[in-house]
Amino acid sequence: MITLAKSFHLPTNKSAFSEFIKTKWYLFMKIFRYLLYLSLTLFFLSSKSYSQESFVITSELLEIIPNEHLSFLEGFDETVSFNTLENVEWSEKRFNAQSMVDGYWVRFSVKNNLSTDRIGLSHNFNREKKIFIKNSLGTKEYDYWKLGLTKHKEDNHIGSEFKLIVPKGETTIIYNFFRNQPADRFNSKENYHRMMIGTWDTIRAKEFWRSTVRAGFATSAILFGIYYFFVYLISKGNYLWISLALLLISFLGLMSFFTEHLGIYFITPSLSSVSNLIFIASILFLVLIQFFRKTLDLSTNFPRLDKFFMINIFFYLAICIINFFKLLNWPNEELLNMVKHPPDNLGPGLIKFHQFAIPFIILLMISIAVAFLNWRKGSKSSGYLFISFLLPFLTLPIAAITYLIFDGFNWYFWSIVQPTISILFLGMFVTFGFSVAQGMNDLKQEFIDKQLELNNELESKVEARTADLKKTSEELLVTNKDLRTQGMVLQKTSEELTAANNDINKSIQAASVIQNAILPRIDLSHYGFRDLEYVWQPRDTIGGDFYWLEKKNGWTCLVVADCTGHGIPGAFMTLISSTLLDRISSIKDLSQPDAVLNDLDEFLQKSLSMDETHQQTDFGLDAGVCCFSLDEKIFRYSGAKMNLYQKSAQGVVEIKGDKKSLGYDIKQHPLNFKVFECELNQQSSSFFVFSDGVTDQVGGEKKLMYGKKRVLHQIREAVDVKTAVSNIVADVERYQGLNKRRDDLTLFGFAV
Repeated sequence: MITLAKSFHLPTNKSAFSEFIKTKWYLFMKIFRYLLYLSLTLFFLSSKSYSQESFVITSELLEIIPNEHLSFLEGFDETVSFNTLENVEWSEKRFNAQSMVDGYWVRFSVKNNLSTDRIGLSHNFNREKKIFIKNSLGTKEYDYWKLGLTKHKEDNHIGSEFKLIVPKGETTIIYNFFRNQPADRFNSKENYHRMMIGTWDTIRAKEFWRSTVRAGFATSAILFGIYYFFVYLISKGNYLWISLALLLISFLGLMSFFTEHLGIYFITPSLSSVSNLIFIASILFLVLIQFFRKTLDLSTNFPRLDKFFMINIFFYLAICIINFFKLLNWPNEELLNMVKHPPDNLGPGLIKFHQFAIPFIILLMISIAVAFLNWRKGSKSSGYLFISFLLPFLTLPIAAITYLIFDGFNWYFWSIVQPTISILFLGMFVTFGFSVAQGMNDLKQEFIDKQLELNNELESKVEARTADLKKTSEELLVTNKDLRTQGMVLQKTSEELTAANNDINKSIQAASVIQNAILPRIDLSHYGFRDLEYVWQPRDTIGGDFYWLEKKNGWTCLVVADCTGHGIPGAFMTLISSTLLDRISSIKDLSQPDAVLNDLDEFLQKSLSMDETHQQTDFGLDAGVCCFSLDEKIFRYSGAKMNLYQKSAQGVVEIKGDKKSLGYDIKQHPLNFKVFECELNQQSSSFFVFSDGVTDQVGGEKKLMYGKKRVLHQIREAVDVKTAVSNIVADVERYQGLNKRRDDLTLFGFAV
């Protein structure tokens, strides 16, 4: 022992050796304690920096990474450094909904048990991405990517799908940044960061397949939409609504294709947003409802149901308008402030998508039921429509079979089901076209059948008519002889009537000469007129209007009268009335117009032989009487249903006559008539009086009477009496146009 101690340079003394052992043991325990503390510290730090269990990649197909493998970090954007991400404290869940807009980080680790280190990380639709990974190869930082801002496809990513180099059999920590600004309100807080992982080759195949299917679907929809539009231009029908629906669907397909597979916004960011999707969907629902209405002919077959469909069309029109104005204000507060508007997984808008989709689904079910009933009744077009409605439902058995074959909802499942849905959905619209074509054929066949029926009916009628005509022809031969005899008689009668008509016309012309002869010739200076212009136009050769003028004892009396009727009866009344006025002037003075009217009515009563047994007659007249004296400088007027109009510097004043006519019935005399009186001077007014043939003339666009307002307007605008009268007559003729003259026309304008 001593020899061994010497060989190791140990103390040979027993007590010294014992002391040596104690010292070394103490040193060993101290070192062991320090190592233990260091191990615990490293373990604590490693557990603080990462505590989640690693997700093991065992399948080349894409698998969803469950939330229990994820840690979250809020309050940092894409500019944060990797050192900060490693040293800050992470949480097991996300607390702040606003992080969906402001951005947040997700950390997880994966262990690669595959035979390749080219791993693909697929994201739910993301518009921004920043990734760090850490493994035995070191730390790798991926460039920040944002939709529409940076290159969509590079060697290490296709949009938000990233290629990661994860060594085989090793664990890799991944730091992943998420942000959608504005927010996608259809996604829940947890669905925002949903990720799938598998091989990079699987992701490339998935992206190629998805882009091919979407491009094919959008292209087919556009081509069919354009095709149906041109069919509509040629043959009309309901092809317009199919065309619009397909073009709207193709718009949605192109929006998705451009955004997700080309990495560019379709025209503008707002048109590539979910808000635009809601807007287009509301228009699509409206177009499809109108198509169902027209194709099923609800207005004829089911009027009440048609009203219900129309109400929903107006409902969707209102939604379109609301969503359009929401789109103009994109992005609005609802898409940016998740605190005030918490995510509800229901999408944007005042009326949510599921809310305004419910009425459409109800109408769709009603349309399917109506199409089935019409099909059972023999309508082939409804049969095609019913089959069209069933095509999308074939997705269910195909999806069930695919689920069983490929063992769940994996990439293979969706790569088959999604194209199938697209093909069946497109096929539905193609068979919609078959339904419209069949409907038009049915209408054409119905028209042909009715035409044949009408032709047969017409042939029967023609045969019966031919037989009747043959019989009638024989009767006509017999009747023709009688007609020849009657024709000779008619010819003789016609000659006699022509001769009689000529005699009557000669008599009327003679009456016209007589009537013109009784009308006075007016000498302005003799009667005391300073200015005078008048028009007397009977409707026929002779008429019922007349005027009478006389001067006696310094007083001039002008009477303008409108007798009952026109033509011969009116002309006779003018002769009687003019004769009676001559009688009145011979026995009475002409200074009182009311007395002239009273005397004329009394003489008419006697002339028309009205007494107790004959108290009424159809004959009478309306008249206006003007009396003035230049010596006494007085002007007086009285009227029986005829007004006088005085024009002065102050304007035009209407002097209304009494509302009673002369003649017609027995009256107690003397009659009282209002008398208008004014003084005459150098600046005396001008006066206008006229029959109702002026105001009652019908004309203009609305076939209304000329009226008093137009007459007064011409009087106001004219500079003198002559201009006023000529303008009134010209305007009445212009207003009359091609209309028939309604009554005799008499108009006097004068100044004294």
